[in-house]
Order: sequence, then C-alpha cells, then structure tokens
Amino acid sequence: MLMTFLSTVITDSVPNVELAFMLVACIVGLATTVTPRKRNKSLETKSIKKISSMINRSLDLKTILSVALEEIIGSLRMDAGFFCLHPSNGTSPVTFSRGFTRKTTAVLEEIRDEDFVSHTLPYISGEISQWGDSTLAETLRQEGMRFFAIYPVLSGNKVLGSLKLASRSANSLSATHEEFISAFCEILGIAIVNTQLREQSSKLSEDLVALQEVNKIISQSFDLEDIIRRIVVEGKRLAKTSQCHLFLLDNAGQNLIGSASTQTENFDIRKVGIKLSEASTPVTALLEKRAIALEDISREEQANSELLGSLGWHAAVFAPLLTKQQAIGVLVCSDDSSERKFTHEEILRAEALAHQAAIALESARLFQVVSRSQKEWETTFDAMQDCVSVHDTSGKVIRANVALARRLNTIPQKIIGRYCSELYSEEGSDHAECRHTLPPESDALIVEEVNLPKMGGAFQLSVSPWYDKNNRLAGSIHVAKDINNEKLLQQQLIQSEKLSAIGELISGIAHELNNPLTGVMGYSQLLQLREDLDSRAKENLHKINNLALRCQKIVQNLLSFARKQKPERTLTDVNDILEKTVELRSYEFQVNNIEIRRDLNRRIPRTIADAHQLQQVFLNILTNAEQAMLESSGKGILTIRTRTDDPESHIIIEIKDDGPGIPESHLNRIFDPFFTTKEVGKGTGLGLSLSYGMIKEHGGNIYVQSRLNEGSTFFVELPIITSLQDEADASREAPEQGLKFEKLVKQKHLLVVDDEKYILDFFVEVFQSFPLFIDTANNGQAALEKMENLQYDLVITDYRMPQMSGKELFNWIKEHRPKLANRIVFVTGDTVSNETRSFFEENHCRFLAKPFKIEEVKEVIQQILEANA
Repeated sequence: MLMTFLSTVITDSVPNVELAFMLVACIVGLATTVTPRKRNKSLETKSIKKISSMINRSLDLKTILSVALEEIIGSLRMDAGFFCLHPSNGTSPVTFSRGFTRKTTAVLEEIRDEDFVSHTLPYISGEISQWGDSTLAETLRQEGMRFFAIYPVLSGNKVLGSLKLASRSANSLSATHEEFISAFCEILGIAIVNTQLREQSSKLSEDLVALQEVNKIISQSFDLEDIIRRIVVEGKRLAKTSQCHLFLLDNAGQNLIGSASTQTENFDIRKVGIKLSEASTPVTALLEKRAIALEDISREEQANSELLGSLGWHAAVFAPLLTKQQAIGVLVCSDDSSERKFTHEEILRAEALAHQAAIALESARLFQVVSRSQKEWETTFDAMQDCVSVHDTSGKVIRANVALARRLNTIPQKIIGRYCSELYSEEGSDHAECRHTLPPESDALIVEEVNLPKMGGAFQLSVSPWYDKNNRLAGSIHVAKDINNEKLLQQQLIQSEKLSAIGELISGIAHELNNPLTGVMGYSQLLQLREDLDSRAKENLHKINNLALRCQKIVQNLLSFARKQKPERTLTDVNDILEKTVELRSYEFQVNNIEIRRDLNRRIPRTIADAHQLQQVFLNILTNAEQAMLESSGKGILTIRTRTDDPESHIIIEIKDDGPGIPESHLNRIFDPFFTTKEVGKGTGLGLSLSYGMIKEHGGNIYVQSRLNEGSTFFVELPIITSLQDEADASREAPEQGLKFEKLVKQKHLLVVDDEKYILDFFVEVFQSFPLFIDTANNGQAALEKMENLQYDLVITDYRMPQMSGKELFNWIKEHRPKLANRIVFVTGDTVSNETRSFFEENHCRFLAKPFKIEEVKEVIQQILEANA
C-alpha cells in the first residue's frame, strides 16, 4: 500500500527527491516495527539523509551515485555492489564497483541489462549455487559470493541503469529490504533524470550564450568578407573541431564556392568548388536543407570522397545556411581525427550556427544593397549640376548637394541647419522667414526667377513638396538652376535680332550710297586719265577720289560689322583688323578729343581667326575705353600696340587708355555676363562677356590690368596658327599669264545691264577706248530682247533691278544660253545680305562690290575671258 502511494507521488508529482527519501524512511521505520528481527534502522535512516542532502546540494551525478552505492552496501550489509548508468545522447556508460575484483568488475561491465526482458523487481535474485555454470556465476563463486541480485533503475518505463548487489552469505533479503531497494532505485532514477535535465539545461544555456556571443560577434560588421571570416573562426570554436569552412552559392546558383576557412596553411579555400550537378554530401545537405554528419568521410562519402578526402577531412558536419527564401551555402565543421564522433548536441549546435550565419550574411547582403542604393543616390544627388537642398517643414536644411556648397564656397555639412531664407533670398531682401514654406495640403510647384549674387547671378528656383512614408508633408525640395547662360543667350538673341534689323537697314542704305559712289569714283578716275587737265585740276580729282574711297571704307565697315554670318576662320592680319576697327570709330574719336597712338609690329605673322569676331572684340574694348575717358576727363589718349611673345607662339594686342581705371573689387567680375557699372540704358553688361567667349573659342586669352586713376590696359592673346599659309600664298602666287587685256577683249561683244544710267555711261566711257563692242540695257527685260538678236561674249549686270532682277536674268541665261552662264559678272551694292552671298557662292558667280575701281573691272573681265578661252 505504501509502495503504491510512493509510486503515485513519484509519477504524478513534480519529482521531489527529498520527499521521496522521507517516504522511504517511513517504510524503513514501519518495517522495523513489524519485523521481529533487529534492524540497524539508524544506519539506514542516516544513509537516506546523506543521499538526500547530496541531491539537494546539486552535487554531480557521479559523486551521488558513488556514495549511494557505498551507503546501500553498508545499510544492507552487502559484501559488494556494482552500479551501471546506461549511455545517453552519445555519452559513454558510467559504472561504479565496490567490493568486486577487477575480473568480476569486467564481467559485470559486459552484462547487458537489455537481456533481461522483464521489468519485474528484481531482475534476478537468489543463491548463486542455483544458477548453473554461467561465466557470471563461476566468477562470483570464485570470489566466494553466494548471493547475487540485479535491480533496475527506472524513470517511468525507461531503464536508466542497474544496481547489482552480492553477498558471501546465503541469506536472501527480506521483503521489506526488497521494497526499500526498489524504492531507492526509483529515487535514484529521479535523481539521475533531474541531474541529466539540469546538465542538459546547463548545456543548452551554455550553447545559447555561445550562440548569442557568436551572433554578436558576426553581427558587429556589415562587411561580407569580415563576416565570413568571423563565421569560420567562431564555428571552429563552438563546434570544437579542427577546422571550419564556409561554402557559398555562386551568382548562377550552379556551384558551391569556397569563401572562408580557418585552414590557411598550404590551402586556399577559394580555389575549391563543388558542382551542384554532381552528387556529394555538401550538395545533399544544401538541397535537402538538413545537417548531415559523416564520421568517416573516406568510407561514408560515396560520390565525391576523393575531393573531400583531398581536403584532409576525416569527419565533418555539413550544415546548410538557410534563409526564408532559399539555401545560400553550407557550413562545414571538419575534424582530422579518426576518433571523432559527433553527438546530437554538436550537430544541433552546427545547425544553429549555420542559421545564425545565414541571417548575418543575408543582413549584410541587404545592407550592401541598401548601402549601394544609398551611395548611388548620394552620388547622383551630388553629381547634379543644379543646386539642390532638402528642407523640413520649418524651412531648415536637412540635406544639401555639392553643387550648392560649391556655390556658397563651403561644404554640404556646413549648410545643414541653415534656413532657406538664408540661401535663396535676393540681395537687399529682408525676408526673415522662408517664402517657400508650403501649406500641409499643397501639391503645387513653385517656380520663380531670383537674383542671387552670393551664388553667382540669376537662378530659376523650383520648390516642390516631399512626403514621408505616411504620405504626410515632410518638407520641401529646392532646386536652383543657373540661368546665367540662358539669359546671356537670350540677350545675344535680342542683340542678334537688333543687328539683323540694323543689317537690313544698312543693306538698303549701302545700296543707295554705293550707286552714286560708284559714279563719283569712276568718273573721277576717268577724268584723271585726261591729258588736257592741269595739275591743279588733277589734284582736286585725286582728292575727290580719295574722299569717295573713304566713304567706301565707311560703308564697307558698316556692312562688315552688321553682317550676320557663320563664324569663318581664315588667315587674318590682326593689324589690318585693328586699323579697320579704329577707322570705324575714327570720327567719334576725333570729335571727342581721343588721340590714337599706334605701335603696331608690321612683322607679326598672320593667324587663322574669324576677322568679324575679332573686330567685335576690339570694338567693344575701344568703345568702353572711349566712354571711360570721356566720363573722367572729357578727352584721352588711346594706345594700341601689337607684338609677339618670346617664343613667338602668340600675338599680343595691348589697348591702353588713360581713363579713371577699374576698382580692384570689379576686376574679377568685368567679364561676367550682365556686369556693368553704367547707368540703365547705357550698357547691357554683355560686351566684354561676349568678347571673353570669342577669344576663348580661338584658344586665346583676354585679361585686364588696371589701377585707380592710372588707366586700364586690356591684353588679348591669340595663338599663331599658320597651317593655311601655304595654301593662301599659293593662291596669291598663281601665275597671271595669258594675253593682254586688249587682245582678250578684241572684237568681243559686251552687254552691260544696270538701272542707273550714269553707271551705264561710266562703263561706256571705260571701254570705248578698247577694241570691243559694248551694248547697254537699263533693266533685265531689255537685256533679254538684246540677247534674242545678238550673241554676247560677256555680260555685266546689276544684281538688284526693277522688273527683272539680275538673279532672274541669270536663271534665263542658264536655261537658254548655258555657255554664257560662266561669263556673267554681277555688280552689287548689297554684299551684306545672306541671300545675295549664298546665291553667289552656290553658282560660283564673280561679282564687283560697288563702288569699284576701273582696275577691278578690267581684272575680273580678264579672269573670265582667260578661264573660258
């Protein structure tokens, strides 16, 4: 009845070893009451208390079992005892022997408790003389033992071990002692289970701490190389193996590639590759997503034993690295010892480490992706040429790009914390708050043009909202785009349109001026050829001709300056361009008391340049100097000098005035677009800026030296480029051979077409002394009528005429008199028009620009007749 109660307590209650031993003590006490034989109950009670105390003090299991064996032998007056604790979770069996010889102990160690199929208590008990001739019985008899019993140590129905008792006395144990021993064994079973659970709990706790420590170590870095190195180092330490290796899937998912290893001597894991297409234990572990332990690789690895064996591994645990999506690699904890056996806990530990490693690697990869995306975003953000700043709802800067920092001569970090009113307020503005703060519900884009001198001029400022992940307004993004070049181009366009309009006006005026100038110059030249005039009359005619030439140059310069044309670089004489530019302003210089002093080196070489652009540059500098001297003193001296530098690689032009000079604060800005110190309406601030761009396009340089009250000197440096020199010289040196002019025109028929009668008369006067026939027509239609009746050898026609223009006449000749089309000379006072110049160039037409000299007329006629001889 008591045993039933004890069994119920043991089975149904939380195992309490002390309570169980108290119950055993009760059994012993009752037994001494009902048993007539005398018992040493104090000894038994003392033994139980001693064991109970040891268990409560949580001593180690081996100590408890050893003392328990001694106490039960002493309490029951046995001569010998043997205790065997069966192996658990890969551990070896634990045995304790007291009173037996080594030989008997060895025999007892060979006894398998599993051979006793019954769990009745005891397994066997009784006098040895009745056992027959077994090895155990014979061994016990040799020691003089007469009584032997085996008792199982149970935990429920599970046999944990056995207790074996022997005595040299033949007397068997009483039923009370049998019950005491059985109860004692059950209590030992509880103690064993509790101790094993405590040890397992301690091991699990240690493993948990170790894994936490490993996780902490490998998670300290997001550098993949550093993480994989830490994984193998900690894997070797935690798994307690000789080496640890990490294999990761390649990008194609076709191979396991060695990534890190603690085995470094004469070994490079990165050269080891395992194909997924070939069967092997690492591949199986990866594909089946489970850990596999091999204790003899050479024997157990069937498919790839040669590869794994060549790595020096005898035993190994292959644990897959698993993420939520897939397996990404295999962790291999290898050992080179042939005695290594992996316990279940060690395999679980390797699996746990592989899991932690997979998490760390996946986190590091995600971190790299995020970092790469962030870096790309930051690179893009800082690569933007526009100035960009991100603001919170109060207008405070929380991020700024390099372009904005560069504009403010600082670094982005020093802009953070400043308000938009500090960055984007116009000069002279007293805005204390950001004018671009957006209301919470606003989706509007603010765009305005602002002048920001501290950032370098005019900007188009765009302000747009940005939102957080909850779609709430988080602030604004400011983008400031430099529009100085756009405004410059706009002003250039306006200037170009103005010049185009001026050009059209000048073209018409020039045509009207050139016609009478042609008559003045032509008749003055004809009169000078007369021999009946006295010297005074010839001198006056010479003056008239010179004045007409002066008018011609003025008109030509106006046409050249106003002409709208594509940049065209040819071999150019810089001195000649300077002379023409000064001549263009000569009247203004004279009336404004500006003295021009020239120091031109006539030996400087010609260079390839755009003469029109250089004339614009020189005119801008001369005009600015003139205005500065007039405002300062009402007169001045302007010195123009040309020279070459020492290596003769550049032509240097110096234009010096004796004006008021330029303040030092303005010297660095005079070439900036729209910078001007003049009053509104007196300058756009574009002249020197355009000049700077033109000289830079030529590969040259332009700069200024100036001091207050000491005048200013502008320097223009142009590279000397003469690659077209030979070609130009060859064209100038082309042989002018052929018949004399009189022989060329002899008996030729010449038709002159012009709507101005005095020009027709001029041509008649010129050619009446030559042996040719000359006809005239006052318009194109009259010319057609004459050509219907007569074949002409040469036609000289005005380009612009009423009724039928020279162009229309040319087209008729080209169609009806094709051979005559190459013998036409146009006369025009309009060389500024793009249409006129394009027509001449496309049809390879020769022309005379009004006004012209008699020699020029004869020269062009001779060229045509020689070419068509």
